[in-house]
Amino acid sequence: MQIDFTHCPGGVADSEELHPSFFSDTALAVQRLRQIEDAGFSRVLVDDMAGLLANMDLALLALRATGSLGVLVSHWPGIVAPVVAARQFAALEQLGAGRLSLRVPSHRNWREVHEDDDLVGNLGRTDEYLTLLKRLWANAAPFDHEGAFYRVHAGFVPLKPVSGIELPLQLGGLSGIALKVAGRHADRFELPADSLQETVRLIGRVKVAAEPFGRAGRIRFSLPVQADEGRDDWHLGRSPEAWIGRLAAFVEAGVTDFIVHGLDDADAIGAFGRKVIPQLRKTFKRHEHRPPAYRGHPVQLRRVV
Repeated sequence: MQIDFTHCPGGVADSEELHPSFFSDTALAVQRLRQIEDAGFSRVLVDDMAGLLANMDLALLALRATGSLGVLVSHWPGIVAPVVAARQFAALEQLGAGRLSLRVPSHRNWREVHEDDDLVGNLGRTDEYLTLLKRLWANAAPFDHEGAFYRVHAGFVPLKPVSGIELPLQLGGLSGIALKVAGRHADRFELPADSLQETVRLIGRVKVAAEPFGRAGRIRFSLPVQADEGRDDWHLGRSPEAWIGRLAAFVEAGVTDFIVHGLDDADAIGAFGRKVIPQLRKTFKRHEHRPPAYRGHPVQLRRVV
């Protein structure tokens, strides 16, 4: 199992500036997506500010433009009914031959959708929503459900994910309830950009939260990193050795996926793909075989010295 790199295009609001995404130009998007794939990235993040429908369209574009690149789509529970979402994502995952995964952000301005802005209530809704998605993807027959937030009558999704199981889910958060929800559902946990010491501490908290569900050993950990200049201590300059040394420390701490921000032009993507991705992967090698029946199992890595 190799270390994964997820490319995050521009387009996310930063302070008062909005950096445009290459997705705004279809021809450019196809070109960039193929460059990202060729550079060795495992996935691309689709997180358009226009919302779910735009994200679905962009995810389809990314899946059709590439042959092996995974697509990680941001989706906030509550935007559409669970049955509708489960059907749409299963169909999209089928078109992508199993390359789709969902990112469920830990926070949002919920007042756009719900009057209740209570954290516990919102995370409770997320928990029930994800439970329903998984059940809809797995069940071979219609079922009824009546919960605190959702009612489903004869819920059924005839088109199942390619793998035969649910789509991989990426969650995050820092509160106790957020970690509990992630411990129950996440295949990957999205860490905040933080110090190595705090990262190690949070990984430990997530594993503790996942233990009651028998999933402490099944969650992988993703870390955002900033590649462009002028961004705090994440600006590692132009030295590939600096990148590799810094990221290797996080791999040893348990991180197996880096979400790379700030690489939006072809030269930067190509350079990162030549000088950082293959070298970091060569620095580590598989120490213990991971059973293929599970997505999201931890990777036991041994550093090559």
